Amino acid sequence: MAAREIIPGFYEVQGKYVDYFGYVRSYLVVDDDEVLVIDPGTAGSPGRKILDALKKLGLQPKKSVVGILCTHGHPDHVGGVSKLKRATNSPVMIHERDAELLEDPSRFINERLLLDFAGRFAMKMEKGPLRVNFRGVIPDKLVQDGDEIKVGSLSVKAIHTGGHSAGHCTFYEPFNKVLFSGDELNNFPNDPRRFYVDLSGSLPAKLNAIDRMESLEIEYLLPSHDTPYFFDDAKLQFSEVRDAVRQFQNHALENLKARGEVDIGQLVYDFRRLSSVPIPEVLEALLPTTILVALESLKKAGLVRVDQSGIWSSM
Repeated sequence: MAAREIIPGFYEVQGKYVDYFGYVRSYLVVDDDEVLVIDPGTAGSPGRKILDALKKLGLQPKKSVVGILCTHGHPDHVGGVSKLKRATNSPVMIHERDAELLEDPSRFINERLLLDFAGRFAMKMEKGPLRVNFRGVIPDKLVQDGDEIKVGSLSVKAIHTGGHSAGHCTFYEPFNKVLFSGDELNNFPNDPRRFYVDLSGSLPAKLNAIDRMESLEIEYLLPSHDTPYFFDDAKLQFSEVRDAVRQFQNHALENLKARGEVDIGQLVYDFRRLSSVPIPEVLEALLPTTILVALESLKKAGLVRVDQSGIWSSM
């Protein structure tokens, strides 16, 4: 089946399974013969499945699609935008702070991950969902916090979170109490405590976003890489992710205090040895990138410092 109905009018389009990342998911919001596509996935998957799903639902791609809405600009979320836009002629929407990744996908490799030359070359050969193998697209609308995107009689509200990436947004549909969380929660399947951010991201912003989203009435939490969560299970995700972020920051700070002075490479080694702190275990750049973002937030708080050679120490 091309699409699975979660609740009336809300559909999941599941791409192929990718080890560790799980299934890359797109979502459809359908009402009054209109449809909003949220995160079309990679260039290859779900890809064609979205068009098949629309047709099986009795919708016409060139008439029914009112928009292609992106939670953020990472390749596993926007890689399929170009093909879907050509097939539907519908407007593409993304927050202005991630629009650069949609327009020039190479910036994900060159500017959003902590990579040396060898690492950038390896990322260009990457075959997984973070592979950059698609054309850029100029967005038709830059989404702002509080914007409402209409689909039929429903309205999906943008919540700019800015934790996972500077332009990350989640989208809330209040009538059915549905939250499309993108990657701000549940980066990876079956483990809400494991997460990563890109270099533009912010752990304080992530924590603030969790508090803000948790205050909403949410009965259905729909992440991009994990299974949908309902009712009490949905509420549990917020506390799990919040604890994970705080634990990550605390370990970075405690490690600096214990070692005195340390570089990012040593911190990566220490994190990988510590089984009590869940970390991303694929794509070598994800962990050092997240560590650096954590250190930058601690520096802004006046808790750590860094010298010109990149050696970090506690205050």
